[in-house]
Amino acid sequence: MVTRVAMVGILSALLAVSAARAQEARPGETSSPLELTREAKPPRPIVRPETDRSQAIRDAGQAAADYEQRQRDEALVREQTRPALRRPDLGYDVTSGIQQRNMRR
Repeated sequence: MVTRVAMVGILSALLAVSAARAQEARPGETSSPLELTREAKPPRPIVRPETDRSQAIRDAGQAAADYEQRQRDEALVREQTRPALRRPDLGYDVTSGIQQRNMRR
């Protein structure tokens, strides 16, 4: 038990001494302040190619035409899938009322 306590004491003393030495500043380094320097090339400028305006106008016109065609197609599909209007004179209430009247006769 005594040897364990002695070993722990010696280890803690060694750690304390090594930590103290690690915190000491070297005499040659304390005279100069810490500075960050960046030695890199300046960023290259971004040069975009010239755009062809006539091609851009043609592309925009084509995209608009495609969009309109899609809208027309979707409208046709919506119109075809829309349920037919129901006639009020053929509703459930009307037909059941007519049938009940015929049964009473």
